Amino acid sequence: MTNQKYDEKIRKELEWYERTNQDVQGSLMYRFFHSKLFFSPERNYLNFAFAKKQMQSFIISKLNNITFDKTLIAPCGTGDDLKYLESISKEFYGIDLSPIALQHCPENMIVKTGDILKSGYPDDTFDLIASPLFFHHVVDFGFDGFLKEFYRILKKRGYIVILEPSVFYPLNAITRPLKKLTRNVYGEVEDEKPFNPMLLTRCLKRVGFTNIELCAASFSHCSFYIPLAKIINTLTRPFLKNNNPLKYFAWIVIFWAQKQ
Repeated sequence: MTNQKYDEKIRKELEWYERTNQDVQGSLMYRFFHSKLFFSPERNYLNFAFAKKQMQSFIISKLNNITFDKTLIAPCGTGDDLKYLESISKEFYGIDLSPIALQHCPENMIVKTGDILKSGYPDDTFDLIASPLFFHHVVDFGFDGFLKEFYRILKKRGYIVILEPSVFYPLNAITRPLKKLTRNVYGEVEDEKPFNPMLLTRCLKRVGFTNIELCAASFSHCSFYIPLAKIINTLTRPFLKNNNPLKYFAWIVIFWAQKQ
C-alpha cells in the first residue's frame, strides 16, 4: 500500500467519527432516504448485537472455562465490544485511530490512540485479539500487514477472532445498490465493503496462523425491521453451527485462528 493512499484512508475514517453524531441534513430527497423507513439506529444495533453475541458464544465454546490474562480489542472504537468479551479475560486493552471514540471507552479498558499497522505493543503480549468489523474497511489495502502485526503481538498459542461481512450474502444484490441510491444510508465509510471470506482465510494461513475455523454469525441485516430480524435470527439458528456449508452466505462470518 502507498503511504499517501493509506494516509487518505485514515483521514476518512477519522472524519467518519466526527460526523457520526451529526443530524441528517440536505435536500428533502436526502432526508427521505435517511429516514427510519430505510434505516434506524435501533435496527442497526439489534442486528450487529446479535452477530456479536454469536461471536461471544463461539469464543466461550472454544475456551473450556479458561480465563485469559490480556485481551486486545483492535480497533476498539467506543469500547462497545467489551460487553461481549468481559467474561473471558482479566485485563482488556484497546487501540483506535480516533481519540474522540476512545473518550467513550469504559474505564476498565486500557486504551491508546494508534494505528494497528504500528501498534507499539511488545511482542507476545496478548492471549486473545478480537477484531470485529475492521477488515472490510481495508479491503483495498490488503490484510497481510494488519495480520502480521496481530501475529507479532499475540502470545504463542494465542488466538484471534474476527467478525466480517461476506460478499456472498444473497441480499447484497439489493443492499449494495441501495447504499448508492440512498447516498450511503447505512453511514458507512466510503470504501468499506463485504469481501470473499476465503480471502481472509488465505491471508491468515500466509501469515502463519493455524487451526483456522469459520462460522456464520448472522443471516439477518442491519436494514431489516426488528420483528423481521428476530424471526430470521430464530429460523436460522441451526445454520450458525460451526462448519455449516452455508457459512459463506451469511451476512456476517466469524473467523477463529491460533498463533503457532
